[in-house]
Amino acid sequence: MDGLVIVTSSLLLLIVLLCYRYSSGLFSVSFLITAYMVLLYLGALHFYMTQRHLTFIFVFFMALFYLIGILISNKLFKKMRPSGRPLKIYSPLNTSVLKLSLIIAFLISLAVSLYRVERFGIPLLARSWYTTGIASTTGAKNRLLYCIGPTGLIIIALLSYAMYKAQNKNFFKYLSALSFILYVMFEILQGGKAAAIMPFLLMLMASFYVNRKTPKKLLAVAAISTLFFALFIGFFWTGSFSFYRAFQLYFHRATVDAALHLDYLLYEWAPNHHYLFGGTIWLEIKRIIAQIGFLPKEPLFKEMIGNLRVGRPVETVTGISPELSVFGQLGYANFGLLGAIFVAVVLGFFVKWIDLFLYSRRVMNCFSFTLWIYFVYHLLGFVRAGDLVIGLQKWIIEVTPTLFIIVIVYSLLAVPYPQAMRWKKLAQPSRGVNYGG
Repeated sequence: MDGLVIVTSSLLLLIVLLCYRYSSGLFSVSFLITAYMVLLYLGALHFYMTQRHLTFIFVFFMALFYLIGILISNKLFKKMRPSGRPLKIYSPLNTSVLKLSLIIAFLISLAVSLYRVERFGIPLLARSWYTTGIASTTGAKNRLLYCIGPTGLIIIALLSYAMYKAQNKNFFKYLSALSFILYVMFEILQGGKAAAIMPFLLMLMASFYVNRKTPKKLLAVAAISTLFFALFIGFFWTGSFSFYRAFQLYFHRATVDAALHLDYLLYEWAPNHHYLFGGTIWLEIKRIIAQIGFLPKEPLFKEMIGNLRVGRPVETVTGISPELSVFGQLGYANFGLLGAIFVAVVLGFFVKWIDLFLYSRRVMNCFSFTLWIYFVYHLLGFVRAGDLVIGLQKWIIEVTPTLFIIVIVYSLLAVPYPQAMRWKKLAQPSRGVNYGG
């Protein structure tokens, strides 16, 4: 290991410590993005060791400017001080009617999830399980089924968890746990490696923003579950039940695979192409227009990069989206190094504001909590992929169907009870006010 790697690695460690110092906590979105950049840096080091590429320096500077964005946001919004109390969640609707609405929505999501299994089989057990898994979520109809089915279960799990915190009733706790377990099961059967990690990360983030800390028991359950499911999924990728092989698989996926296409972008694409000046965003908009109008699709920019790297025709629409990171796709591909720096600063500024906003809230209704937590969870995917418009669209189409079903069912059930149609609202209490709970 040469001096350049030692210096940048030492400075990166300092950046990580400062990010942790100015983040709300270990499972805040701002620090989780920092952790992602560390993994991206480790992956970029592989290409320095094997090809002498300096992608790791690019990642280092992205982390540095991300920290600068956090510091600016922390300075500008210093009045949004974290509340030391747990977040008080309340239900703006009638609890009894909402309970029945959640049950019906749960049954609908479960039925659709089982229908998807009947229609597509179990991708994890299929010979061509990877392509089968992608096909099962490709196309407007299949995507809608996925959003109502498995994704609907995790939305119900989050909303039920919020209701449990609001009402402290075991019904909501058990419904949340059951919905979450079924969601994890269907995601694992879908075949993706992320199913062993991301659902539990979402659970930890939700708990963190409610309790202002992460309960040790929950952390232990999440860690054990992640290890078990990583081993299970690893068997289908490696052919053996080996913790070492599973660790290798996931570590390689989180580091080298994460940096692979970013390295290609910097060293193969950039020298032979002009910057796109917003072209990646326009390709995302055209993809959405094509989906709405059932028109022929054009490849996204990251699909083009994937095609170029493997020698496939550049205009091929594969449905496979390589990770370029938000710094590579939204920043560097459009506006070069200055664009990447700008994106890093804005990202740090924005996620720190979100942290301060969520951590300073003292009162929030259960629907707002569900939307916010799923949004910050989606931010992690946005940072990895770099899709601005499609990332926002994905969040909207994943939360809307299930919440729409719940609202419609609630409205029908509440017809005999006019008072149940009133939307309750609690104001944010002033400092020093004991709001109970």
